[in-house]
Amino acid sequence: MTASRPSALTAVLAVVRYTLADFLRSQRGLPQLALYLGLLAVLHAFPGPVLQGYGASAGALLPVTVWLALTLHHTEDPLQATVTAVNAGGAARALIGRTAAALLCGLALAVVALVWPMAANGTAYGPGELTDGLLAHTTAVLTGTALGGLCARPVIRRPGHAFAAAALLSLVALVSRTVSPVNGTVRLLSAAPPAPATTTLLAHTAWAAALLAVCTALTARLARRLR
Repeated sequence: MTASRPSALTAVLAVVRYTLADFLRSQRGLPQLALYLGLLAVLHAFPGPVLQGYGASAGALLPVTVWLALTLHHTEDPLQATVTAVNAGGAARALIGRTAAALLCGLALAVVALVWPMAANGTAYGPGELTDGLLAHTTAVLTGTALGGLCARPVIRRPGHAFAAAALLSLVALVSRTVSPVNGTVRLLSAAPPAPATTTLLAHTAWAAALLAVCTALTARLARRLR
């Protein structure tokens, strides 16, 4: 008898668990973690405006998340990645699982960024400030995960080229006012006070979520053609 094919959700969750376990065991995320913790230490070395601080840490989180996502997509060599895709029931499921794992890692850094200034300054922020900060960092994580996955193998096979493309896209996402939700979010927080409308920040987060969905679908399509 042939083994039954796992359901899509079961397969994706299995890829998430496997990818995170492999990523943590390999300790490949230590450079990104050390870099971002160092940036947070510098950004919040002295007390300052809450939302402006969150805007700066959200902007810094974008390239870190891009690098994190790119590294996480490359935890396996091509042969191992093929085996994982077969066991998951398809390359698309494996891609979604790795993307979800990268998203979880980025959100973990976002939580650290939210808590860091409160712990450093011994001050509790209000619900409105925390909500704005959460939306800003989530926008950065969603965008960074999308761009990192778009630069990963098999779309860009050589690590050096992938890293250069990821760095370029990170720069574009930070400075572009037309295609990047992160730029608009950072500018809104940097201009505070007054605090930006939460609905406006939420719209940028939704924009970033849509960008992640589009980039993941595009990556899956390109991967099928390039294999």
